[in-house]
Amino acid sequence: MGLCPRCFAVLGSSRCHACGLELNVPLAAELIAASNTIVGAERRRRDLIDRMWNEQLAAQADEQVAQVAQIASTLELPQPAAPPTSADHMPDAASAAAATVPSPPLPHPAPAVGLTERGPRRSGVQVFLLVTGIVLLSVFALFFVTVAYLFATVEVRVVVTALAGVVVFGVAWLLRRRRLPATAEGVGVTGAVILIGVLVFVRGAELFGSSSVAPALFCGVGLLALAALLELLHRVSGLRFARFGSVVLAPAGLALVVIGALHPVDSGLAWWAGLVVAGASALLLPQIGDRSTEAAVLRWVAVASMTAALIPAAVLLPELPGSSALACSVSAIAWGAVVVRLRAESGARPWSRAASVLLGLSVTLAPTMAIFRDASTEWNLWAPGTAAGVIAVTFVVRARTSTTELSTRTCRDALIPALVVAAIGLLPGVGLAAIHILSSLVPRHLLWQATPGDTAGYLPETGAWAAVLAPAAAAILGAAAIRFVRLPRVVGAVAGGLAALAMIAAASHSDSVMVALLAYASVAVVALSLLLATRGRRVPAARVPAAIALGVATFAVAILSHASSPLWLPGILATAALIVASRLVVAPGTRAGSLVRTLLTAVAVGLGFVEATLLVPWITGWRLSASLSGSPFPPPSDFAALPGAAAALLLFVAPLVLRTRVERVPSGISGLRAAAIVALPAAAISSLVLFASGAGSAAEHVVRVAVLLVLTVAAVTWQLRGPVANTVERVVLAVMAPLALAATLAAVIDAATTSSTALIVDLAAPTAALLSASLGAMLFARAASGMHRAARIAWECATALIVVVSIARSAIDPGESTWLTLLLLAATPLIVAFTDGNPFTSLSPRRFGGTLTCILAVAALWQFLAFRGIVDVEPYTLPVAGLLLCLTAAIAVFGPLTAHVATVRSTLLAAALVIALAPSALVSIADEHAARAIVVLVIAGAVTTVALIAPRVVRGVLVRDSTLYSGIAVLISVGLGRTVRDAVGASDAALFPEIWTLPAVLALIVTSVVWTRRRALPFPVAQLGVPSAVTLAGVSAVVCLVAFPETNASTRLIVVSMTFVGVVVAAAVRHSVPLDRVSRLTALSLLVVVGVTGLATGAAHPFELATAPVAVALIASGLIRLNRDAAARTWPHLGPGLGLLLVPSLLADVGSTDLWRVIALGVLAVAIVVVGIALRWQAPLIVGGVVLLVHAIAQSWPWIQGLYSAVPWWIWLGIGGALLVALAARYEHRVRNLRSFVGTVSSLR
Repeated sequence: MGLCPRCFAVLGSSRCHACGLELNVPLAAELIAASNTIVGAERRRRDLIDRMWNEQLAAQADEQVAQVAQIASTLELPQPAAPPTSADHMPDAASAAAATVPSPPLPHPAPAVGLTERGPRRSGVQVFLLVTGIVLLSVFALFFVTVAYLFATVEVRVVVTALAGVVVFGVAWLLRRRRLPATAEGVGVTGAVILIGVLVFVRGAELFGSSSVAPALFCGVGLLALAALLELLHRVSGLRFARFGSVVLAPAGLALVVIGALHPVDSGLAWWAGLVVAGASALLLPQIGDRSTEAAVLRWVAVASMTAALIPAAVLLPELPGSSALACSVSAIAWGAVVVRLRAESGARPWSRAASVLLGLSVTLAPTMAIFRDASTEWNLWAPGTAAGVIAVTFVVRARTSTTELSTRTCRDALIPALVVAAIGLLPGVGLAAIHILSSLVPRHLLWQATPGDTAGYLPETGAWAAVLAPAAAAILGAAAIRFVRLPRVVGAVAGGLAALAMIAAASHSDSVMVALLAYASVAVVALSLLLATRGRRVPAARVPAAIALGVATFAVAILSHASSPLWLPGILATAALIVASRLVVAPGTRAGSLVRTLLTAVAVGLGFVEATLLVPWITGWRLSASLSGSPFPPPSDFAALPGAAAALLLFVAPLVLRTRVERVPSGISGLRAAAIVALPAAAISSLVLFASGAGSAAEHVVRVAVLLVLTVAAVTWQLRGPVANTVERVVLAVMAPLALAATLAAVIDAATTSSTALIVDLAAPTAALLSASLGAMLFARAASGMHRAARIAWECATALIVVVSIARSAIDPGESTWLTLLLLAATPLIVAFTDGNPFTSLSPRRFGGTLTCILAVAALWQFLAFRGIVDVEPYTLPVAGLLLCLTAAIAVFGPLTAHVATVRSTLLAAALVIALAPSALVSIADEHAARAIVVLVIAGAVTTVALIAPRVVRGVLVRDSTLYSGIAVLISVGLGRTVRDAVGASDAALFPEIWTLPAVLALIVTSVVWTRRRALPFPVAQLGVPSAVTLAGVSAVVCLVAFPETNASTRLIVVSMTFVGVVVAAAVRHSVPLDRVSRLTALSLLVVVGVTGLATGAAHPFELATAPVAVALIASGLIRLNRDAAARTWPHLGPGLGLLLVPSLLADVGSTDLWRVIALGVLAVAIVVVGIALRWQAPLIVGGVVLLVHAIAQSWPWIQGLYSAVPWWIWLGIGGALLVALAARYEHRVRNLRSFVGTVSSLR
């Protein structure tokens, strides 16, 4: 059996079943000759390649033989009988080279390479005996030591362990002699660890009488002994770890010895002395001068030990005064010795500087600790820091006057800890000063409740002197340091600030409110005098602290003046005078000076506005009582009227005055603008208070209307005046103007009407919005930029806020007249939309105001209908749809002409159709009567018909798509919704609820056909029409099958299944839109879903009613494809359908089944096998044969089971064995038969 020369498929005849090539023609002979020529050429080519490769391997072998001979001639090879003189197991070079020569794989072998004779090796038996003996001896020794260790006493174990540590040292020495230094160091460290562990264990277990010795003393002596042993080991072997361990363990041992000896006297003294001795002993060792790791470790030990000694120095001998100072002094002497010891060592500069720093720390801590331990709390808040500061100043002076470099460098380094300790010591006092100042400013009394002689603030009882002396001492010490040494300017500034803090702290300790106020005022006058005296001079060290003191004192005067009624007005006037006088100390020539003067002006004006809120109650004699309930508050207008009126008048006058200021006094512009900026929040807050509090009398009404009206006029004035056109205040007032106008109108209506006329009050906000929009349209031109544009946007935002608030109020509390409010509000965005010209042609975002107008108009209509009890949906939706259609037509007529799709116009049309149809469709679904649903379906059908005949785009409006999608969507939603409703309702009159989906199905099919014939756009309409119709029909069928499982269920299932089978077959035959692959797959999917639903509900009885239609559809479409494509195989096109047709019925053979199914399955399987054999189709033959075989076995299984039970099991084993033997005897023949059968079946289509 040959292969096809075109596709290499197995040939069953002269015609290839795969590609259809016919070989029974005259040209077949020439084809065979050409094929033989190609095969011969390919064999010739492979022979040439093999010859070339063999020649190459032979050349390489000759070259390697020559190299081996050359190497052998240059080496002194041993005689065959003589034993080798070098390593016994090393092969010679000739053997190694010969081993690398590759043997050629083809029939031309390379010449053999001669091998040199190897030297004799040691006997393998001998090596084995040797190794075995050593292993046995090692095991014996290990077991002996282990047993001896386990059965010995603790003391013997300790001795053995210690000896093991010493032995480890010996091993390390031997490794060092064998030139393995790294391994020797590691082993030696292990020995040292073992000995340290032995030392700790001996003391912990109290062995060898060690319990009578103090633990620290015992460990110290042991460490000293181990250090000596390590030093001896280093001198003998030269191991570095031994030197390293000795220099670490020796100071530690000395420290422990001293601690153990002095611990009975005092623990603090013991630890201090031990640490100092450890540090000093490290300095006495000779390694301190080396530039090695050991030297670095010694320095670290010295520094760490003597630094740690300062901790117990603070607590040693508490009953002996001055002991801490003496201990710190000794530590300082030791640090001095360290500095002197390291002065000439190379590479010891960082260690010397560290020692100098710690020297300064020890010297500073000596008096500091003495004072802290023996003095009282009041002294400890400032005296230790002062002492440290004196020492720091001493170091500064000594560093300045010293003549040697070592002394100068040491004093400079020692200055650092002295300054740190001084700062830490003085920090509590400085902090107390700040706390005292803040406490004096905390109001002790309510507003105007204290007399001038009452106590001011809450002053702490402790630390009064420290709060003054600590900053004063720090300032004096800083001044002294500055006097002797030239220091940075920041030091002077800090000293001046501390002096100012001391002055303010002294002022805070006054006995009464009046004295405290006068003290703070005096501090402010002194600071102001200093600033005036230094005006124009660059002395920040004096001016900055003075400015801070002036600010704090002025603030204190303002706070304290509110405590007493007689002191309020003088205190406020004094505060204002100080702020105004502060402008004189600032030079106006610089930019920073101008900024400061402007800020001071703003502060003065702001203080005036704030204090003006209290002027009217103070004049009227109102005082706040201690119990808040006993003193009624004045009306809010008493607090807000005066500052509000002043701020509004200032805002009104400012733009008028700025016009002359620009021409005459340019320097006053910033001050006037600062006042106006401060007046803005004052006016806004006062107006808000006046508007929210209402009015109870005619005078209050007048004040309320007047303030709001002046503010409105001032805001409009800022929009009209040219000199203020580019100011930020104009933008802020543009926000306030519409709001003030609305408040003014509401206040006027409130004053002129009564509470019964609520409609007029509700119309105030819409009227104000209309007036604001109209006034904004007149004030601002269309072409605007910069601040003008920002002011316009701010004005419109405020107007929009009024509209939003009115809408929210109408939504929260609607009434019968709410529609009128909404209708008035609807005109406001329309006015804004027309400010930039024709909204239909303009590109300004304001053109969308017309959209808001439509929304508000619709809301007004709906509110009007709702409050009159209208429940039908059409009065609500149809006017809105008509409005949108009119708006669409207006945009299309008055807008720019375009042939392309306009998004806005098309969206409006789609929205109009949705609003007109969707609500009615939803209502019709739930309606008890079918009339509304029928009308909606008719209208939707008419809209769909319009889509079939209308052009796609009309003046930029997408007519066809909008009408088509709207109509189809309504048909589908109403049809499917009514189907589900009638099915769920399960009424007897609705036996076929799926009839509701028939209009939608027909519309989808007709639309798809028309779209296909006209090749209309969008094309997906034609492509998805039939699949959508099939899906809709399938969903409705599933719903009905679930709802009516016993009523016409089988008939419904058969009709729907046959319909879908027809769609599948038609799609397979046509294979183009609208019946294309998508339609076929959709119909198949729905066919499966309907079948599964039938099985679940019991409608598919027998179950072949669910599986057979799917199988028929698959087989039919597969047959059509096989007929259309000669190269197509049967498995992908017939296999699934045949399996679905036969396998479910075959699975029924597992249990009890009907006789007709057994006969039908057998007949059908035989028929399929016959068809497969007749047409030479592989899938029908295999599927039918397998099903027929399994079906036969399943039907014969009871007889097979009975036969197996009647014969003993061992006989079946014998039969199975005989069969296996027989199969094995003819294995190769059976394999050939199987391959032939497989090839025959594979050749089928």
